[in-house]
Amino acid sequence: MGAKDIVTKDYTKESVVFADAFNQYIYKGEQVIKPENLRPLDMNLTGIPHGAEGAGVPVQRFRDVLKSVTVMEDEHRVYLLLAIEAQSEVHHAMPVRNMVYDALQYAAQVEETARAHRKARKAGEPEELEKKPDASEYLSGFYREDRLIPVITLVLYFSPGEWDGMGQ
Repeated sequence: MGAKDIVTKDYTKESVVFADAFNQYIYKGEQVIKPENLRPLDMNLTGIPHGAEGAGVPVQRFRDVLKSVTVMEDEHRVYLLLAIEAQSEVHHAMPVRNMVYDALQYAAQVEETARAHRKARKAGEPEELEKKPDASEYLSGFYREDRLIPVITLVLYFSPGEWDGMGQ
């Protein structure tokens, strides 16, 4: 990791900077995301996507910065996972890289939900025992009423040069 990358990651980890970036891009500068409501999360992402003929292929990726936040929007609470990828050089495959990060994040949420259901069933929790998952719910461990927390990834380009990674 180069010196520029270390500096930009440290800069974007600051909750005030992080909140400002998302408030600018999502809420047009309105201070909806408050720095004090941000919680840092583990930036290590692992998963085992299916490879050829169903063989698992272990994958590990590291996000630059990942935080959870609860915001109030129209009197409703909204839970979000927010990530920043800080770039000092153009990365032409950045959209694909972000899709992999986001997919691994969603897969981890599904696995955690399935693990919680299994644990509750094993502990004999009445609420969980009353549920009668159908075959698809049982197979995935993720029930119809379960919800994923949305992941929003923002790429910040820290360079005096023009970003030309989108193609012309």
